Amino acid sequence: MNPKLKTAFIALSIAWLAYLLSYVSRVSWSPIIPLASGDLGINAAQAGSYMTAFYIGYVVTQIPGGFLIDRFGYRKVLLGCFSILGVSTLLTGAAPSYEMGMVTRIISGIGSGAIFSAGIVVINDWFPEKRRGLANGIFMTSTSFAVSLVNLYVPAISSGFGWRSAFYVSGILPLIGLVVAFFYLKEFTPASQKVKEGNRDKASGREILSLLKNKNLILTGLAGFGGQWATTATFTWANSYLNKSLHLSLVQAGLFMSIFGFAALLSKPVTGILSDYLDRKILTCWILILLGPVLLWFGLNENVSLLYLIIPMMGILGYAFYPVLNTVIGQSVEKRLLGTASGLVNAIWQLGAMLSPLAVGAVIDTTGNYFYCFATMAIGPFLGGLVFLFVKLEKKTVRIKKNTVEEVPMVNAK
Repeated sequence: MNPKLKTAFIALSIAWLAYLLSYVSRVSWSPIIPLASGDLGINAAQAGSYMTAFYIGYVVTQIPGGFLIDRFGYRKVLLGCFSILGVSTLLTGAAPSYEMGMVTRIISGIGSGAIFSAGIVVINDWFPEKRRGLANGIFMTSTSFAVSLVNLYVPAISSGFGWRSAFYVSGILPLIGLVVAFFYLKEFTPASQKVKEGNRDKASGREILSLLKNKNLILTGLAGFGGQWATTATFTWANSYLNKSLHLSLVQAGLFMSIFGFAALLSKPVTGILSDYLDRKILTCWILILLGPVLLWFGLNENVSLLYLIIPMMGILGYAFYPVLNTVIGQSVEKRLLGTASGLVNAIWQLGAMLSPLAVGAVIDTTGNYFYCFATMAIGPFLGGLVFLFVKLEKKTVRIKKNTVEEVPMVNAK
């Protein structure tokens, strides 16, 4: 195999693993809410706040984490992420109270905060513009695979050994990832960039602030906010809905949600490939707008057999927009600002993830009706799809000079 290609796939694989384990940590809470809530003596809103706590730490480290990647490279940052994530997830399982659990969940979010930006930088360093949709699709399979993985092992471990044991397992995994990354992840950059590890071009404060004026970045952030609003609330509360309203066991609910995850996993590379050839704006808008009606159907459905149709549809639409939006970030900024720009956009996205579990939990406490829960989720992607209509994208081509490769904006936006 070509050494450059081998290095690219090693870096992408380890970034994929880091994002996978970050998601394992954050969603390990969802399948065990009914068990852990009783043990800790907390209500639905407080249970939802455990997801919110993770996202508090996650959101506040997005921009600083992206800045550190631009300054020092992704290897050092990812090693730190693996370490913090593993230790904090283990401590969540050992937390003696609701309050201490909130603290450890915030720290888990902090340990995850730079992983998304690291993956985006890896992809834009090593893959040409016409292949970044596919690379982003592969990278984003990590999150949906994590949902399936968690729903396969967490309910089973919790039922047999208690909910805390599930967090112990979820905490050991990032520490294994740390060892793998330490030995195999290297900070390689294309020769054309003339950039050495730890000596990257330093963006000025004015350039970083200018990202706030980048219309495409902000609109991409708002569109993703709407999608994340629905997606995070879905994997937070769908298990409880299946358990309490449709009277499935936690293991049965977990199996259904693993189908949700596998459908999402398969959709992302396909969407990524499509985004390399189709109009990215139209593709994204349709995905987001169609997600709302499917969530309403899920909330109204009482037929267990129909879940085999509805849940895969939710999985596909709930995650298929990510590869396209990731690619748009890379189209919208200079490469040397990409880590910080990715952190900014993902911070906006994760505000939706941070707020929606708490908001939906409050709706459940107030109404006791899960349909209103899914109606609340459905608002986000519908508005996100409308917002994305205002994004203007440029197509790029590659101009080759002697010993240099550069991307050049073209007219006729895609």
